Amino acid sequence: MQLKVYNASAGSGKTFRLAVEYIKLMIKNPEWAHKGILAVTFTNKATEEMKQRIMSQLYGIWKQLPDSNSYAEKVCTELKMDSAEVSRRAGIALTHLIHDFDHFKVQTIDKFFQGVLRNLAHELDWQPTCAWGSTTRMWRNWRWTR
Repeated sequence: MQLKVYNASAGSGKTFRLAVEYIKLMIKNPEWAHKGILAVTFTNKATEEMKQRIMSQLYGIWKQLPDSNSYAEKVCTELKMDSAEVSRRAGIALTHLIHDFDHFKVQTIDKFFQGVLRNLAHELDWQPTCAWGSTTRMWRNWRWTR
């Protein structure tokens, strides 16, 4: 799978573009794509907005709701699929996403790196001696011992 990075200013349509990209991946492989996608944001608010947008637009595309037309058109055009097939696959994708919600990975960058460090520590059989503070989004007093 290819890594895509989008860098844009506020109000430029980042959430729309990221949601379209996520939905396209889900439509291509509706039964399991969500297990291999990671979307990284900077804030908890952006994370919740992204999750809500993806789920609501999948639902809207599935039910062919007018509010989802711009997403549906973009997905159909970019995947070169007809709207009936995209709609059908959106319903399958949403069902699998809801039933396997733990694999719906839209995370803040700090949560992502915390997970990376935890997994690394586990693999190296290291134990943390202190917890980190999240008030400044910087990790403090984090030491590893063997």
